[in-house]
Amino acid sequence: MVYIRNKKVKGIDYAYLVQSVWDPKKNMSRQQTIKYLGKASQITIEDIPEEYRDDTKILAFVAAFSSYQEERKTLVSKIQEELFARLTSCNVTGLVDIYEKYSRLFGLTEFYDKLLKPVMYRIGDLWQQGQLDVATEHASTNTAISLIKIINERLTVRTTEPGTSSEYKVVICTPDGELHGLACNMIESLLLNKGFKVYNISTSIPTDYIVDYIRDLQPDIIFISITLVENIKSAERLVQQIHAKYNNKLPVVVGGSAFNSMDRYPDSIINSFIMKNASFGDIIKLVKVSIQ
Repeated sequence: MVYIRNKKVKGIDYAYLVQSVWDPKKNMSRQQTIKYLGKASQITIEDIPEEYRDDTKILAFVAAFSSYQEERKTLVSKIQEELFARLTSCNVTGLVDIYEKYSRLFGLTEFYDKLLKPVMYRIGDLWQQGQLDVATEHASTNTAISLIKIINERLTVRTTEPGTSSEYKVVICTPDGELHGLACNMIESLLLNKGFKVYNISTSIPTDYIVDYIRDLQPDIIFISITLVENIKSAERLVQQIHAKYNNKLPVVVGGSAFNSMDRYPDSIINSFIMKNASFGDIIKLVKVSIQ
């Protein structure tokens, strides 16, 4: 296994390309340096021997530490291509591998914002343009859902450890008629990662049932995700009923790709935070502010 090892000397990061080599005498693996790469911030992909340049671990490290913006964009694009290939081929194991390597350096939020979300948008656009068949689009989406399920299961195990969870409760839902829950699952991941108690009840549930569920649970904030424009009206009714029950005191966040192509926010969705083209990092910041 080949990877880059980082060593900090007097506050400066230096990088070494190393590989794990099995030592039969000591019955253990040891590191063997392949190449000294110099200051981590000065590394470019050209500094990496050609046979290792397509390794996701290598690409992620250089993208994380490089001070060259164009270099970082190029490397992230290469990782996106790898992610696209594994999504469309339903390679869940390969996706988990990319997630583990990339998120270790950049974190979960960056993994979703910089990799998974753009690639899923690309898959949707290709389907709309007729360049990707509907079966492949559905299979890719289901594969992404499987990946997020694995991530969430790991996060759930971690946040059940004593002292790691928050007392704040978050409900994530979609309006009646909305059948797309991928964004809800990603938001669930990010909130679990921050230690919140998350109740993801997507997808489509009748409005009255959602309001009753919220009444019984008494959450601190509500997320409503809308993918299709035609479901905005249903979301409006849901928001109005929530506020009618709670006298406008419960924070409600509404967002999703349904708003991305709109020039302005619909005025009829009252007393809610409407997030258009928001990053997942922005969503987490909004949760903290809203709860406070």
